[in-house]
Amino acid sequence: MTQTITLYKIFVASPSDLNDERVLIEEIVEELNLSTFNNSDIKIELVKWETHVNPGVGKYPQQVINTDINNVYDVFIGLLWSKFGTPTEKYGSGTEEEFYNAYSKYKELPSSVKIMFYFKQAAIPMDKIDTDSITSIRKFKSGLGEKGILYWVYNTIEEFQKLLRIHLTRKIQEIHQNEIRPATLIKKVEEPEEEELGLLDYMEIGEESFDGIEEILLRMTDAINWIGKKFTERTAEINMQISINPKMGNKAKRRLVNAGAFDMHSFNTRLKTEIPIFAETYKKGIDSFSNAIKISMDFQADEEEDIDNAIESIDSFVDSIEEANQVCIEFRNTMDGFPRMTKEFNNANRQGSKTLTDLVNEFDIAVNLSKALKKEFEIYKSKY
Repeated sequence: MTQTITLYKIFVASPSDLNDERVLIEEIVEELNLSTFNNSDIKIELVKWETHVNPGVGKYPQQVINTDINNVYDVFIGLLWSKFGTPTEKYGSGTEEEFYNAYSKYKELPSSVKIMFYFKQAAIPMDKIDTDSITSIRKFKSGLGEKGILYWVYNTIEEFQKLLRIHLTRKIQEIHQNEIRPATLIKKVEEPEEEELGLLDYMEIGEESFDGIEEILLRMTDAINWIGKKFTERTAEINMQISINPKMGNKAKRRLVNAGAFDMHSFNTRLKTEIPIFAETYKKGIDSFSNAIKISMDFQADEEEDIDNAIESIDSFVDSIEEANQVCIEFRNTMDGFPRMTKEFNNANRQGSKTLTDLVNEFDIAVNLSKALKKEFEIYKSKY
């Protein structure tokens, strides 16, 4: 059978250091077509120079790309990290020129394009650091604010995946609701029906996931309190033994210190067990709420109380994470200040500090994604 659909095109611009993200965007576009937009009259298509540009001749290579792309897209996605890109005749890089092409399109007719820009904040390997590129990226980044363009930052490709899925879905639905354009006829393959969750199902799963985070955070906090108490006890024991036997030998002192190292290994094991559970649980909550807002936008569902509950749940989640994050940072700083006593203790302390750093990074990602999701709910609520 045939179906009347509206096709929206997404153009992605980035230097070569973000190839993983470019591949991921393609996967997200395919996923949204198969899930979110499958039963709607919307289809999205990714436009990249790799697939939409043919060999040709121009005044300079970027002009060939510009000519083939021809600004025929509805959403512009820009990405920058460690490289600014290869300079062109007019701009500092091809990515910069592609952005200004999109920005010119926006200035001429704001409804003609949605601009989304992302900056990766992950550490840059030493052998890939290019100070000229970093300077150019900082200058370009500051210029976006002057143009009124809100950009987003991310640390990992997993975080980028969550952010883009949320943002891109809303952008496409905004365009579709506010614009009328000629439709396209395509053949649609009938697929077997599957049992689908609804708005309230996703809301409930999201809230339950975020509520479950409280128990995980409590276990993490208990582990930190436990190791702090153990260190206090070990220090008191060492001081007492020294006062009783001022001439205590190094072997005896070493035994006492290494008992602290054993405590630290136990603490490290407890936290390492909890981190993946925490990550899986909050991601489940984010995904569920994201699906809920997709359904709300599709049907403009008037479920204000449920939206308020979701926002309240997200706020509570963020508050809990930020509180736990501060505890982790303070204790990690304390650990980093411990004297280097024995190789066993030093190793255990170093591993414990690294585990806390991993947890802090996971907390930062969770808060970033949650705040992005909350904003989507607030935007939806203000419209409907």
